[in-house]
Amino acid sequence: MPHTLDHTPQGSPTPQPDSAALALPDVHELACFRTSPRPCPNQQLVDQLKPLREWRFLQHGTGEPEAISYATAVSVIIGTPFVITSADQARALPKIGPKLVVKIQEYIDKGFIQESRDVEQLERFKVLRLLTTVHGVGHALANKLYDDGTRTLDDLQAMLKDRHDILRYMRFHADLQEPVSRTEVESVRDFVRLQVDKVLPGAHLELCGGYRRGKATSGDIDILITFPHQDGLERGFLRRLVDRLVKKGLVPRDGGVLSLTEAGSSRTTWANRRASLGDTLDKALVVFRHPANGTTRTRDVWRRVDLVVAAWPHWGPAVLGWTGSTQFERDLRRHAGKLCRLHVHSGGIRDKETNEHVEAKTERDCFRLLKLEWIPPHLRNADP
Repeated sequence: MPHTLDHTPQGSPTPQPDSAALALPDVHELACFRTSPRPCPNQQLVDQLKPLREWRFLQHGTGEPEAISYATAVSVIIGTPFVITSADQARALPKIGPKLVVKIQEYIDKGFIQESRDVEQLERFKVLRLLTTVHGVGHALANKLYDDGTRTLDDLQAMLKDRHDILRYMRFHADLQEPVSRTEVESVRDFVRLQVDKVLPGAHLELCGGYRRGKATSGDIDILITFPHQDGLERGFLRRLVDRLVKKGLVPRDGGVLSLTEAGSSRTTWANRRASLGDTLDKALVVFRHPANGTTRTRDVWRRVDLVVAAWPHWGPAVLGWTGSTQFERDLRRHAGKLCRLHVHSGGIRDKETNEHVEAKTERDCFRLLKLEWIPPHLRNADP
């Protein structure tokens, strides 16, 4: 059974690192204070720890303390600017508990971590990893399905025969597991842009997610949309765009819209008054048909696309939030709440004391408000 990350108990003496470890650069415990390149100096070690991090996610979910603590520790290793060559160096890093130090020492000695290899061979790990690739199947449902005997996607469809949303989704599943190249991401954006301009000209589109952080391939495609220098023009736009995509056959009528929320459009606005403070974003998660081009795509392929519409005054937080990575955003919110008394989310920045929105039209505005040094997107890869 895999070990869990632990921490030194309160009151216990803290092991003292050697002088060589102390001479190395300090590593901040929050990802928003450090650079996280891909690949990082300790990439092979991170690759060894990645299955253990994923195993905790599959067992406990991404929001449980057990999973978060391990993800945070791995993120610190990603942001360490030197190659870790000793247990003392590892022990000097923030968020690295004694059991993880042992694993790091094992990697230094052997070049691999046996527990990671063992986890990857577990049937439960393999099946949970497979099941959670299906939209609508989270870790809790996946574990229940496994306990009930599900081992394959055919088993899943038999077990969930009343979940018509999942059964419809399975038509697209194989295509949606393929990594999407940067060139194809840009092509999908261009197809979407043509339809955006037909609905309402003047929009600005920004590719976010892993693409914006410089990843060679993406799992899904995040497209943010706004109308520069205009607040309110975006209201109701997303539904009209999705309706047009469906009408044009670019999103299947039956099961192509995985979700559509219009929290941003439902905000209250009054003449000479700012929008209500509960604003967030309009979002649509869709399955997009990327038409064949006769060369690189010999047939139409299905791609998962997240369409997000943001009001211009809050464009900066929207881009920041949808760029990621997950750990970078989690640490940034923690810093904002504790030290800056600001509530940061992708729909805007709010003063925690007055509950007033703080305008931030660019990412750099966000960093200045949060008193952070600028970190470009390609150095925010704080997840494995």
